[in-house]
Amino acid sequence: MKVSPPQTETELWTRACGIAQQSLGEMASTVSMTMPPDFRRNKGFIGQLLERVLGATAGNLAKPDFTHLGIELKTLPLNANGHPKESTYVSIVPLMSKEPLSWQHCELYQKLRRVLWIPYFFDKSLEPQYWCLSNPILWSPSLEEEAILQEDWQELMSRVQMGQLDQIDARLGQYLQIRPKATNADVRTQGIGNNGECIRTSPRGFYLRTAFTARIVGARPYEIKLTNNINPTPKP
Repeated sequence: MKVSPPQTETELWTRACGIAQQSLGEMASTVSMTMPPDFRRNKGFIGQLLERVLGATAGNLAKPDFTHLGIELKTLPLNANGHPKESTYVSIVPLMSKEPLSWQHCELYQKLRRVLWIPYFFDKSLEPQYWCLSNPILWSPSLEEEAILQEDWQELMSRVQMGQLDQIDARLGQYLQIRPKATNADVRTQGIGNNGECIRTSPRGFYLRTAFTARIVGARPYEIKLTNNINPTPKP
């Protein structure tokens, strides 16, 4: 089943509110997608499912998921206490960038200007098909938040351009961090070395820290009740 793209931000928001409190299994059935038995080898499934359900348009392009609306879609797993379980990937780090730094024109800024957050409750005691969505959040960074994100980005990208990849780890950055981004440790891409030379290195991604995404979603304990048409059984 193909869902047409939402034409306005209001229409997208209405769709997002309409799927709140649904289980992943319920949503998958509405668009004829098969739930994987687990997500260890299908980590992107939830994002793909929501893109299909909500009518995202970007596909694999390095643009916001709802390109015509300038809105990025981000899922966010929460624990039982309503806190983000892990950092959130936003975009790939351009490891060969030698252009002057421009925050307003970088991919990261384009994706964080307007974000539709879809939190869901990660419950290891249940099969993934019974995990439920919480209420959506349509968000843009405040002036203070954007200033800190920009400062983090400039510091991290300066180190990339100076060939200091070996000095970048997840501890750098207040809201933003750089972490490896690859399907396995053997994947390599091009980067800038200490002397400006081209080197082979691991791909990296920009991630938002859980302390930052916790500010966005606030504490939202596991209040979702499963609908009557499913009967979850705990995992063995």
